[in-house]
Amino acid sequence: MFYHLSSRMKSVASLDDELYEEFCDNKNSLYNWFPKLKQAIDQQDFFKVPKTKVERLPVELAQFIRLDYQDTTQESREIFNQIIFKLLELEEDKTYFIKTGTFSSKFQYHNARCTEPLEMGEYFQVVNNFAMEVGAGMSVDIVAREYIEDVEESPTIYNGMPLRTEYRTFVNFDTNEVIGTAPYWHPVLLKNHLKRMSDEQMRRDYLTYLSQEEKLNYEYNKYVNKLQKEISKLIENIDLEGQYSIDIMKNGEDFYIIDMALMSDSALTEFINTEGFVK
Repeated sequence: MFYHLSSRMKSVASLDDELYEEFCDNKNSLYNWFPKLKQAIDQQDFFKVPKTKVERLPVELAQFIRLDYQDTTQESREIFNQIIFKLLELEEDKTYFIKTGTFSSKFQYHNARCTEPLEMGEYFQVVNNFAMEVGAGMSVDIVAREYIEDVEESPTIYNGMPLRTEYRTFVNFDTNEVIGTAPYWHPVLLKNHLKRMSDEQMRRDYLTYLSQEEKLNYEYNKYVNKLQKEISKLIENIDLEGQYSIDIMKNGEDFYIIDMALMSDSALTEFINTEGFVK
């Protein structure tokens, strides 16, 4: 309980040198684990990762995206847009998936999918503002990734997110063992969450999920054991310590590793199934 309260307080606090350094050391940040994952990915041919650009903001810019978007001027936002466009070496005609080092705003997908690279700085402001609201603002890193188009033309939820089959596998890097796996879109959690929502969009998302539930569960069960075997081989070459979650997204015949975090900070641990199958 104290940890969650502390996280929320730090998420909304102004940055000083001590807090900045603490955020830099955040093991959940893509900035810290992605290079080690990418090195291992390059040694095999099963898993893929999106092309990724990640930068650590200096304290002044990291503080800027902690300001409420409405409290910044149009002039300051335009300057920040220019800085981000150059810093990440963006291309005007590309679509990107963006996130902070630790938070993607996946449930407000129109903010995570950036179709306006010249305005990406403002996207980061909005994403980080929401991250701070939900206690996930403990990052000074920004990430722009290749947007993986959905080859299966899946229906969407959460304002435009394709409802693809995803897996969360838990691993122990100290012993190079797979602990188990759970469906990222777990039927119990997702249905309960969407049913509780009162707005029209969430009701539509609930019906969309119901229409895809059988397919998602079938694909999860079909591939999960294979994925666990491949993850078991992969983690032998990842130079990390401790227990982590690894998120995997299916796109056609390809499997992308799209996120990682400390297991202690990850959801779905109560649904881990060592045999892999949906209960």
